[in-house]
Amino acid sequence: MLERDGTPYGTGKYIWTQAREAYLFAKLFNVMERNPKWLEASRTGVEFLSKYALDESGRAYYKVTREGAPIYSQAGQIFAESFVVLAYAEFAKASGTDEYLQKAKKLYWNILGRLESADLNRFTHVHSPQYEEHAPAMILINTTQELRDVQDDPRYSEAIRKWVQRELYTFAADEHEVMFERVGLDGAPILCEPEGRSVTPGHCLESCWFCLREGVYQRDETIIRRACRIMEWTMQIGWDQEFGGIYNFVDAKGKPPGHQDEGWGEDQDWDAKIFWVHSEALCALLYAYTVTREEKYFEAYRRVHRWSFEHFPDHEYGEWFGYLRRDGSISQTLKGGVKGFFHIPRAFLNCYLIANGQSL
Repeated sequence: MLERDGTPYGTGKYIWTQAREAYLFAKLFNVMERNPKWLEASRTGVEFLSKYALDESGRAYYKVTREGAPIYSQAGQIFAESFVVLAYAEFAKASGTDEYLQKAKKLYWNILGRLESADLNRFTHVHSPQYEEHAPAMILINTTQELRDVQDDPRYSEAIRKWVQRELYTFAADEHEVMFERVGLDGAPILCEPEGRSVTPGHCLESCWFCLREGVYQRDETIIRRACRIMEWTMQIGWDQEFGGIYNFVDAKGKPPGHQDEGWGEDQDWDAKIFWVHSEALCALLYAYTVTREEKYFEAYRRVHRWSFEHFPDHEYGEWFGYLRRDGSISQTLKGGVKGFFHIPRAFLNCYLIANGQSL
Protein backbone atom coordinates (compact mmCIF):
# COMPACT_ATOMS: atom_id res chain seq x y z
CA MET A 1 0.00 0.00 0.00
CA LEU A 2 2.15 2.78 -1.38
CA GLU A 3 1.79 6.51 -1.75
CA ARG A 4 2.80 8.38 -4.87
CA ASP A 5 6.49 8.48 -3.89
CA GLY A 6 6.60 4.88 -2.67
CA THR A 7 6.04 5.63 1.02
CA PRO A 8 3.77 3.01 2.67
CA TYR A 9 0.38 4.36 3.77
CA GLY A 10 -0.73 1.05 5.25
CA THR A 11 0.79 -2.33 6.09
CA GLY A 12 -1.95 -4.65 4.81
CA LYS A 13 -1.32 -6.78 1.74
CA TYR A 14 -3.89 -7.59 -0.93
CA ILE A 15 -3.63 -11.14 -2.24
CA TRP A 16 -4.68 -9.90 -5.68
CA THR A 17 -1.60 -7.68 -5.74
CA GLN A 18 0.83 -10.26 -4.35
CA ALA A 19 -0.29 -12.87 -6.88
CA ARG A 20 -0.45 -10.64 -9.94
CA GLU A 21 2.99 -9.17 -9.28
CA ALA A 22 4.52 -12.61 -8.69
CA TYR A 23 2.96 -13.68 -11.99
CA LEU A 24 4.17 -10.67 -13.96
CA PHE A 25 7.78 -10.83 -12.78
CA ALA A 26 7.86 -14.48 -13.87
CA LYS A 27 6.21 -13.59 -17.18
CA LEU A 28 8.85 -10.93 -17.86
CA PHE A 29 11.54 -13.47 -17.03
CA ASN A 30 10.00 -15.95 -19.47
CA VAL A 31 9.33 -13.70 -22.45
CA MET A 32 11.61 -10.66 -22.17
CA GLU A 33 14.84 -11.28 -20.31
CA ARG A 34 16.06 -14.00 -17.97
CA ASN A 35 16.85 -11.46 -15.30
CA PRO A 36 17.58 -13.23 -12.00
CA LYS A 37 16.18 -10.28 -10.01
CA TRP A 38 12.81 -10.78 -11.70
CA LEU A 39 12.84 -14.48 -10.92
CA GLU A 40 13.75 -13.78 -7.29
CA ALA A 41 10.94 -11.22 -7.02
CA SER A 42 8.50 -13.82 -8.30
CA ARG A 43 9.89 -16.41 -5.91
CA THR A 44 9.34 -14.21 -2.86
CA GLY A 45 5.78 -13.67 -4.07
CA VAL A 46 4.83 -17.31 -4.55
CA GLU A 47 6.45 -18.29 -1.26
CA PHE A 48 4.37 -15.65 0.53
CA LEU A 49 1.26 -16.89 -1.26
CA SER A 50 1.99 -20.50 -0.35
CA LYS A 51 2.18 -19.59 3.31
CA TYR A 52 -0.61 -17.05 3.67
CA ALA A 53 -2.95 -16.71 0.68
CA LEU A 54 -5.28 -19.70 1.09
CA ASP A 55 -7.36 -21.23 3.81
CA GLU A 56 -7.61 -25.00 4.30
CA SER A 57 -10.39 -25.33 1.72
CA GLY A 58 -8.43 -23.54 -1.02
CA ARG A 59 -10.25 -20.24 -0.80
CA ALA A 60 -8.01 -17.20 -0.96
CA TYR A 61 -8.13 -14.33 1.47
CA TYR A 62 -8.63 -10.90 -0.03
CA LYS A 63 -6.36 -9.00 2.36
CA VAL A 64 -3.86 -10.04 5.01
CA THR A 65 -1.66 -8.24 7.53
CA ARG A 66 1.95 -7.40 6.82
CA GLU A 67 2.90 -10.67 8.49
CA GLY A 68 0.28 -12.66 6.56
CA ALA A 69 -2.57 -13.05 9.05
CA PRO A 70 -5.98 -12.93 7.33
CA ILE A 71 -7.99 -9.72 7.60
CA TYR A 72 -10.94 -10.53 5.34
CA SER A 73 -11.93 -12.62 2.35
CA GLN A 74 -14.31 -12.57 -0.61
CA ALA A 75 -15.60 -16.11 -0.20
CA GLY A 76 -18.23 -15.84 -2.93
CA GLN A 77 -15.70 -14.88 -5.62
CA ILE A 78 -12.81 -16.62 -7.37
CA PHE A 79 -10.61 -13.71 -8.50
CA ALA A 80 -7.90 -13.96 -5.84
CA GLU A 81 -7.63 -17.72 -6.33
CA SER A 82 -7.36 -17.27 -10.10
CA PHE A 83 -4.51 -14.81 -9.70
CA VAL A 84 -2.71 -17.24 -7.41
CA VAL A 85 -3.01 -19.88 -10.16
CA LEU A 86 -1.40 -17.42 -12.59
CA ALA A 87 1.47 -16.80 -10.19
CA TYR A 88 2.13 -20.46 -9.45
CA ALA A 89 1.96 -21.52 -13.10
CA GLU A 90 4.17 -18.77 -14.50
CA PHE A 91 6.73 -19.20 -11.74
CA ALA A 92 6.79 -22.95 -12.41
CA LYS A 93 7.60 -22.22 -16.04
CA ALA A 94 10.29 -19.69 -15.11
CA SER A 95 11.95 -21.81 -12.44
CA GLY A 96 11.36 -25.26 -13.88
CA THR A 97 9.93 -26.45 -10.56
CA ASP A 98 7.12 -28.98 -10.78
CA GLU A 99 6.02 -28.19 -7.22
CA TYR A 100 4.38 -24.92 -8.20
CA LEU A 101 2.84 -26.32 -11.36
CA GLN A 102 1.12 -28.96 -9.22
CA LYS A 103 -0.02 -26.23 -6.82
CA ALA A 104 -1.45 -24.28 -9.75
CA LYS A 105 -3.33 -27.26 -11.15
CA LYS A 106 -4.71 -28.30 -7.78
CA LEU A 107 -6.02 -24.81 -7.08
CA TYR A 108 -7.41 -24.45 -10.60
CA TRP A 109 -9.46 -27.63 -10.38
CA ASN A 110 -10.57 -26.60 -6.91
CA ILE A 111 -11.97 -23.39 -8.43
CA LEU A 112 -13.78 -25.28 -11.18
CA GLY A 113 -15.18 -27.71 -8.63
CA ARG A 114 -16.69 -24.79 -6.74
CA LEU A 115 -18.25 -23.51 -9.95
CA GLU A 116 -20.02 -26.83 -10.45
CA SER A 117 -21.42 -26.76 -6.93
CA ALA A 118 -23.82 -24.38 -5.26
CA ASP A 119 -20.83 -22.67 -3.66
CA LEU A 120 -20.73 -19.84 -6.20
CA ASN A 121 -24.28 -20.30 -7.46
CA ARG A 122 -23.19 -20.12 -11.11
CA PHE A 123 -21.18 -16.90 -10.80
CA THR A 124 -24.12 -15.27 -9.05
CA HIS A 125 -23.69 -11.70 -7.91
CA VAL A 126 -23.18 -11.88 -4.16
CA HIS A 127 -25.61 -9.13 -3.18
CA SER A 128 -28.29 -9.76 -5.83
CA PRO A 129 -28.80 -13.49 -6.52
CA GLN A 130 -30.91 -12.84 -9.61
CA TYR A 131 -27.84 -11.70 -11.55
CA GLU A 132 -24.94 -13.53 -13.16
CA GLU A 133 -21.76 -11.51 -13.75
CA HIS A 134 -19.44 -11.85 -16.71
CA ALA A 135 -16.21 -11.05 -14.84
CA PRO A 136 -15.63 -14.57 -13.41
CA ALA A 137 -15.84 -16.20 -16.84
CA MET A 138 -13.63 -13.44 -18.20
CA ILE A 139 -10.88 -14.04 -15.67
CA LEU A 140 -11.10 -17.82 -16.05
CA ILE A 141 -10.52 -17.54 -19.81
CA ASN A 142 -7.23 -15.79 -19.13
CA THR A 143 -6.28 -18.04 -16.21
CA THR A 144 -6.86 -21.16 -18.28
CA GLN A 145 -4.99 -19.76 -21.28
CA GLU A 146 -1.95 -19.02 -19.13
CA LEU A 147 -2.07 -22.46 -17.49
CA ARG A 148 -2.39 -24.09 -20.91
CA ASP A 149 0.73 -22.23 -22.06
CA VAL A 150 2.69 -23.86 -19.26
CA GLN A 151 1.34 -27.41 -19.68
CA ASP A 152 -1.48 -28.23 -22.06
CA ASP A 153 -4.48 -30.35 -21.19
CA PRO A 154 -7.33 -30.97 -23.68
CA ARG A 155 -9.82 -29.93 -21.02
CA TYR A 156 -8.40 -26.40 -20.97
CA SER A 157 -9.41 -25.49 -24.53
CA GLU A 158 -12.82 -27.07 -24.02
CA ALA A 159 -13.44 -24.93 -20.93
CA ILE A 160 -12.16 -21.76 -22.62
CA ARG A 161 -14.43 -22.24 -25.63
CA LYS A 162 -17.47 -22.55 -23.35
CA TRP A 163 -16.61 -19.34 -21.49
CA VAL A 164 -15.79 -17.48 -24.71
CA GLN A 165 -19.23 -18.33 -26.08
CA ARG A 166 -20.89 -17.00 -22.93
CA GLU A 167 -18.87 -13.80 -23.02
CA LEU A 168 -19.49 -13.12 -26.69
CA TYR A 169 -23.10 -14.21 -27.01
CA THR A 170 -24.77 -14.21 -23.59
CA PHE A 171 -23.36 -11.04 -22.05
CA ALA A 172 -22.97 -9.23 -25.39
CA ALA A 173 -26.37 -8.37 -26.86
CA ASP A 174 -26.74 -7.42 -30.53
CA GLU A 175 -30.10 -5.78 -29.92
CA HIS A 176 -28.50 -3.26 -27.54
CA GLU A 177 -24.94 -3.29 -28.97
CA VAL A 178 -23.34 -3.58 -25.55
CA MET A 179 -21.67 -6.19 -23.40
CA PHE A 180 -23.57 -6.13 -20.12
CA GLU A 181 -21.75 -6.47 -16.82
CA ARG A 182 -24.46 -8.85 -15.65
CA VAL A 183 -27.50 -10.66 -16.98
CA GLY A 184 -30.28 -12.74 -15.44
CA LEU A 185 -29.73 -16.37 -14.59
CA ASP A 186 -31.57 -17.27 -17.79
CA GLY A 187 -29.04 -15.23 -19.80
CA ALA A 188 -31.48 -12.45 -20.66
CA PRO A 189 -30.78 -8.75 -19.99
CA ILE A 190 -32.56 -7.25 -16.99
CA LEU A 191 -33.25 -3.71 -18.13
CA CYS A 192 -35.61 -2.67 -15.34
CA GLU A 193 -32.76 -2.11 -12.85
CA PRO A 194 -29.48 -0.15 -13.10
CA GLU A 195 -27.52 -3.26 -12.08
CA GLY A 196 -28.87 -5.03 -15.14
CA ARG A 197 -28.17 -2.12 -17.51
CA SER A 198 -24.60 -1.65 -16.32
CA VAL A 199 -21.71 -1.68 -18.79
CA THR A 200 -18.10 -1.65 -17.58
CA PRO A 201 -15.94 -0.72 -20.59
CA GLY A 202 -12.70 -1.89 -18.99
CA HIS A 203 -14.07 -5.36 -18.37
CA CYS A 204 -15.54 -5.47 -21.87
CA LEU A 205 -12.24 -4.60 -23.56
CA GLU A 206 -10.21 -6.91 -21.35
CA SER A 207 -12.62 -9.76 -21.96
CA CYS A 208 -12.56 -9.11 -25.70
CA TRP A 209 -8.81 -9.34 -26.00
CA PHE A 210 -8.85 -12.60 -24.05
CA CYS A 211 -11.47 -13.88 -26.50
CA LEU A 212 -9.54 -12.49 -29.47
CA ARG A 213 -6.45 -14.29 -28.22
CA GLU A 214 -8.45 -17.52 -28.21
CA GLY A 215 -9.79 -16.84 -31.67
CA VAL A 216 -6.22 -16.47 -32.92
CA TYR A 217 -5.14 -19.63 -31.05
CA GLN A 218 -8.06 -21.67 -32.45
CA ARG A 219 -7.86 -19.95 -35.88
CA ASP A 220 -11.55 -19.19 -35.53
CA GLU A 221 -12.55 -16.16 -37.61
CA THR A 222 -16.00 -16.09 -36.04
CA ILE A 223 -14.55 -15.48 -32.57
CA ILE A 224 -12.12 -12.91 -33.94
CA ARG A 225 -14.82 -10.90 -35.74
CA ARG A 226 -17.20 -11.04 -32.80
CA ALA A 227 -14.62 -9.92 -30.23
CA CYS A 228 -13.56 -6.99 -32.41
CA ARG A 229 -17.16 -5.97 -33.03
CA ILE A 230 -17.85 -5.82 -29.30
CA MET A 231 -14.77 -3.63 -28.87
CA GLU A 232 -16.38 -1.18 -31.31
CA TRP A 233 -19.61 -1.14 -29.30
CA THR A 234 -17.64 -0.59 -26.12
CA MET A 235 -15.65 2.34 -27.44
CA GLN A 236 -18.86 3.90 -28.78
CA ILE A 237 -20.64 3.81 -25.42
CA GLY A 238 -17.59 4.11 -23.19
CA TRP A 239 -15.65 7.03 -24.69
CA ASP A 240 -16.26 10.42 -23.09
CA GLN A 241 -17.06 12.70 -26.03
CA GLU A 242 -16.63 15.86 -23.96
CA PHE A 243 -13.44 15.30 -21.94
CA GLY A 244 -11.95 12.26 -23.63
CA GLY A 245 -10.92 9.04 -21.94
CA ILE A 246 -13.01 5.99 -21.10
CA TYR A 247 -15.68 5.96 -18.42
CA ASN A 248 -15.45 3.66 -15.41
CA PHE A 249 -18.98 2.35 -15.97
CA VAL A 250 -22.09 3.53 -17.79
CA ASP A 251 -25.78 2.73 -18.14
CA ALA A 252 -26.68 0.97 -21.40
CA LYS A 253 -29.75 3.16 -21.80
CA GLY A 254 -28.12 6.44 -20.80
CA LYS A 255 -29.82 6.55 -17.42
CA PRO A 256 -28.01 7.41 -14.16
CA PRO A 257 -25.35 4.70 -13.65
CA GLY A 258 -25.60 2.89 -10.35
CA HIS A 259 -24.15 -0.58 -10.50
CA GLN A 260 -21.15 -0.47 -8.16
CA ASP A 261 -21.48 -2.83 -5.21
CA GLU A 262 -19.64 -2.67 -1.91
CA GLY A 263 -16.15 -3.99 -1.37
CA TRP A 264 -14.22 -2.90 -4.46
CA GLY A 265 -11.89 -0.69 -2.50
CA GLU A 266 -10.31 1.79 -4.87
CA ASP A 267 -13.01 1.99 -7.55
CA GLN A 268 -14.28 5.52 -8.12
CA ASP A 269 -17.40 7.17 -9.53
CA TRP A 270 -18.98 6.10 -12.80
CA ASP A 271 -17.34 8.89 -14.78
CA ALA A 272 -13.86 8.46 -13.28
CA LYS A 273 -10.96 7.62 -15.58
CA ILE A 274 -9.17 4.55 -14.22
CA PHE A 275 -5.66 3.33 -15.04
CA TRP A 276 -6.51 -0.32 -15.70
CA VAL A 277 -9.37 0.54 -18.04
CA HIS A 278 -7.07 2.51 -20.33
CA SER A 279 -4.16 0.09 -20.18
CA GLU A 280 -6.44 -2.83 -21.12
CA ALA A 281 -7.90 -0.71 -23.93
CA LEU A 282 -4.42 -0.11 -25.35
CA CYS A 283 -3.74 -3.83 -25.50
CA ALA A 284 -7.18 -4.76 -26.86
CA LEU A 285 -7.31 -2.17 -29.64
CA LEU A 286 -3.74 -2.67 -30.86
CA TYR A 287 -4.34 -6.42 -30.89
CA ALA A 288 -7.56 -5.97 -32.86
CA TYR A 289 -5.70 -3.87 -35.43
CA THR A 290 -2.81 -6.29 -35.89
CA VAL A 291 -5.16 -9.26 -36.29
CA THR A 292 -7.63 -7.58 -38.69
CA ARG A 293 -5.52 -4.76 -40.20
CA GLU A 294 -8.63 -2.59 -40.07
CA GLU A 295 -7.59 1.04 -39.62
CA LYS A 296 -10.51 1.91 -37.35
CA TYR A 297 -9.01 -0.13 -34.53
CA PHE A 298 -5.65 1.60 -34.87
CA GLU A 299 -7.35 4.98 -34.81
CA ALA A 300 -9.15 3.98 -31.61
CA TYR A 301 -5.83 2.79 -30.16
CA ARG A 302 -4.15 6.11 -31.01
CA ARG A 303 -7.01 8.03 -29.38
CA VAL A 304 -6.69 6.05 -26.13
CA HIS A 305 -2.89 6.22 -26.26
CA ARG A 306 -2.88 9.98 -26.71
CA TRP A 307 -5.32 10.64 -23.86
CA SER A 308 -3.64 8.16 -21.50
CA PHE A 309 -0.15 9.54 -21.92
CA GLU A 310 -1.40 13.09 -21.58
CA HIS A 311 -3.06 12.40 -18.23
CA PHE A 312 -1.88 9.32 -16.34
CA PRO A 313 1.95 9.55 -16.13
CA ASP A 314 3.48 10.94 -12.94
CA HIS A 315 6.36 12.95 -14.35
CA GLU A 316 7.90 13.59 -10.95
CA TYR A 317 7.94 10.11 -9.39
CA GLY A 318 7.34 7.87 -12.40
CA GLU A 319 4.67 5.27 -13.17
CA TRP A 320 0.99 6.24 -13.58
CA PHE A 321 -1.55 7.85 -11.36
CA GLY A 322 -4.34 5.32 -10.99
CA TYR A 323 -7.47 7.37 -10.53
CA LEU A 324 -8.51 10.54 -12.32
CA ARG A 325 -11.69 12.59 -12.37
CA ARG A 326 -13.76 12.90 -15.50
CA ASP A 327 -11.80 15.94 -16.69
CA GLY A 328 -8.46 14.14 -16.23
CA SER A 329 -7.46 15.88 -12.99
CA ILE A 330 -5.94 13.70 -10.26
CA SER A 331 -8.38 12.16 -7.83
CA GLN A 332 -6.20 9.66 -5.97
CA THR A 333 -2.40 9.60 -5.74
CA LEU A 334 -1.78 6.09 -4.44
CA LYS A 335 0.54 3.86 -6.44
CA GLY A 336 0.11 0.56 -4.64
CA GLY A 337 -2.90 -1.16 -3.07
CA VAL A 338 -5.22 -3.20 -5.23
CA LYS A 339 -3.45 -1.20 -7.94
CA GLY A 340 -0.03 -2.73 -8.31
CA PHE A 341 2.54 -3.98 -10.78
CA PHE A 342 0.13 -5.68 -13.17
CA HIS A 343 -2.31 -3.97 -15.54
CA ILE A 344 0.01 -1.23 -16.77
CA PRO A 345 3.17 -3.28 -17.29
CA ARG A 346 1.17 -6.22 -18.67
CA ALA A 347 -0.42 -3.93 -21.24
CA PHE A 348 2.94 -2.45 -22.19
CA LEU A 349 4.46 -5.92 -22.45
CA ASN A 350 1.56 -7.14 -24.60
CA CYS A 351 1.72 -4.08 -26.85
CA TYR A 352 5.44 -4.68 -27.30
CA LEU A 353 4.84 -8.32 -28.23
CA ILE A 354 1.95 -7.44 -30.55
CA ALA A 355 3.94 -4.70 -32.30
CA ASN A 356 6.81 -7.14 -32.85
CA GLY A 357 4.60 -9.85 -34.30
CA GLN A 358 4.89 -12.20 -31.34
CA SER A 359 2.03 -14.23 -29.93
CA LEU A 360 0.30 -13.45 -26.64
